[in-house]
Amino acid sequence: MQNMYKYLKSAIEGVNRTEKQHDLAVFKTSEELAAKYGIKYDGKSFVPDDLELADATFEAGIELLHTVGVYCKSTGKVIQIDEEDILKSLNITNPLEIGRLKEKVTVPHRYPMASIPPVIIGGPMGGSVSEENFLYINLSAVLENVVQGIYSGAMKQFCGEYIKPKSPLELLAVLKAARNERLATKIGGREGLALMGPSTPTIPTSYLLVSSDELYSCADPQEVYMDDLKTDYETLSKCIYHQEHGNHYISGQVPVFGGPCIGSAEGLAIIDVAETLQSKVLAHSSIHGSGAVHAETGSSSAKEILWASNLASLAISRNMNYYTARYYWNAAGICTDMMFYETAAQAIGDTVCGRDILLGPVGARGGVPDHSSGLESRFMGEIAQMATHLSLAEANRLVAKIYSRYEDKLTNPPAGRTFDKCYRIKSEYDLEPTEEYNALYRKVSYEILGHFPGEPV
Repeated sequence: MQNMYKYLKSAIEGVNRTEKQHDLAVFKTSEELAAKYGIKYDGKSFVPDDLELADATFEAGIELLHTVGVYCKSTGKVIQIDEEDILKSLNITNPLEIGRLKEKVTVPHRYPMASIPPVIIGGPMGGSVSEENFLYINLSAVLENVVQGIYSGAMKQFCGEYIKPKSPLELLAVLKAARNERLATKIGGREGLALMGPSTPTIPTSYLLVSSDELYSCADPQEVYMDDLKTDYETLSKCIYHQEHGNHYISGQVPVFGGPCIGSAEGLAIIDVAETLQSKVLAHSSIHGSGAVHAETGSSSAKEILWASNLASLAISRNMNYYTARYYWNAAGICTDMMFYETAAQAIGDTVCGRDILLGPVGARGGVPDHSSGLESRFMGEIAQMATHLSLAEANRLVAKIYSRYEDKLTNPPAGRTFDKCYRIKSEYDLEPTEEYNALYRKVSYEILGHFPGEPV
C-alpha cells in the first residue's frame, strides 16, 4: 500500500490541471514522442514485424507516463508517476491463477510468436444483454470447451424495468446478474469457471456487493475501469479494497482513436503502452485489459486500431512481465460473416504479438442487446490456436486478406441477429446454435483455414 498512499497524496497535493488541459497534454506529448522515437505507421501494415520499433514504442510509453502523469478527476490534480517506480515494476512477476476447482487455469506469460495459445474468456464483456437472455448467453459460452472463463455483459432490466443507474434497484440487478453467471457455470457442468466483471454496476457499492466467495471470489478477476491516463477516487478505492482482500482484478481501458487524446495510430500505440504501465504501477491490477476503438466505427477491428494494438502488445510482451488482455468490440452483429472476419483479424494479431488473454467477442459494438454467443468465443479460440504457428510476417499477410473482406463495411456493418434468433433454446439444458449459424461458422472457418501457411483447406 506504500505506493498507493504516495500517489493518493499526489492526487491531493499535485499540480492543478483541467481535464481538457490533460487531454491536450497527452495528445501533444504522444505525437512528439512518436517523432522523437521514429515511430511511423505506413498505413498498410496490420501486424508489425520490426522489433526495434516495438522497443522504441515501449520507451516512448514510459516517457509519456512519467512526463504527463495521471489526471485525478476527483481533485483536478495531476498524479506524477516516478520513473524509478515504473522501471522497478517491469520485472516483477506475480503468477496468475484464475478459476477454482477443476476449472482453475494458470495464465501463461506469453511472448511474441509463443507456441502456447492465449487464455480465452468468452461472453459479452460489458456489452448490453437483455434480462430474458442473460442466463442463456452466459451458458452458451460455458458450454464451449475452449472457453476458460466468462466476462459477462451489462443487464439492462430488472423484473422488466430498465435500471436507473446509481439507484438501489441496481444493487438487486447486479446480484441477479452475478448469480446467473455462477448458475450458468453449474448448469454447464463447469462450476468454478472464472468470472470476470461484473459489468452491470455503475457505483462501487454494486461492485463490492458481489465480491464474495459465492459469486466473485479472489480467483475471479474483478473489474476496475479507468479512462485515458486518468483515475478518480472511486477507482482507487476499489483498488485498495481488492488489494486488502487478496482479489485478482482487471483494469480495463478503452482509448478512442479520434477522441480528445488520440489523433494518430502512432499516438495510440504509445498511449496503450503508457496505460498498461499505469495499471501496474498505480492500480496494481493483476491484468490490464485494453480495448481501443475507432471513433468513426466504434469498433476495435479498424486498420489503425489493429496496427497500434499489435505494436503495443509486442512492446509490452517483450519488455515487461505483466498479464494483458484485449476486448473485442466488433462493428457487425452476430450471425454474420463480417463478425467472424473481425474476430479472426484481431485474434491472429493478438496471438502472434504476445497477448495473454482474449476477451469476448461482442457484436454491434456492444450497444445493441444480445449480440454475443458461445459460438463466437469458440471461433476466437480456434483461430488463436491456429495462429500460434505463424510468424509476424505470415500473420500480417493473413490479416490483410481477412481485413479486405470487411473493410468497406466498417461504417455500415450488417446488423446480424440477436442471440435468441441464432440459437435454438428449448431450456437451459437444451441449447445450441441453429444449423444456419453453424453453417456460416463452418464456411468462414474453412475459408480462413485455407489461407494458413501449410494448412489444408
